[in-house]
Amino acid sequence: MDQDRDPQPAGRCAAAHIEDPTPCRGPRDAVTILDGTGNVATGCEHHGARMLASIDGARIEPGSVVGAATRAYAASQTIRPFCWYESAPRTEPSQLSHAENAGQG
Repeated sequence: MDQDRDPQPAGRCAAAHIEDPTPCRGPRDAVTILDGTGNVATGCEHHGARMLASIDGARIEPGSVVGAATRAYAASQTIRPFCWYESAPRTEPSQLSHAENAGQG
């Protein structure tokens, strides 16, 4: 997913955004994220959920961990896009989680 030109630091999954400071959790191939243009990234469950929440039209598929895609999908519904930008204003629907937009957050 052509998110950055610099390679990820060693020990980070491909789904971890270069500006997201959080460490991977679990195997780095637990889930696969696909965007609407055919790009694919494998990642840990944690970063897979964050990527899914941040890319409009993305979908998730199972990877090496049974149930990880389902858990990451559920988590992504409550995660705001690009959630590591903590000081960003969150007033537009595109800046809120799916749950917040549905009135459940």
